[in-house]
Amino acid sequence: MELVLEKVNKLKGNISVPGDKSISHRSLILGSIAQGETRIYNFLSSLDCL
Repeated sequence: MELVLEKVNKLKGNISVPGDKSISHRSLILGSIAQGETRIYNFLSSLDCL
């Protein structure tokens, strides 16, 4: 199997995933380096994520 990836200039959209510690941390990291506004919904509310 061959996979070809092409660079894009912008990504825009919504993604819905269940609240999870790893996903919550990743959403913060990616949101912090993204340009523009990032909104995170259903962020896991546990002491190690806040």
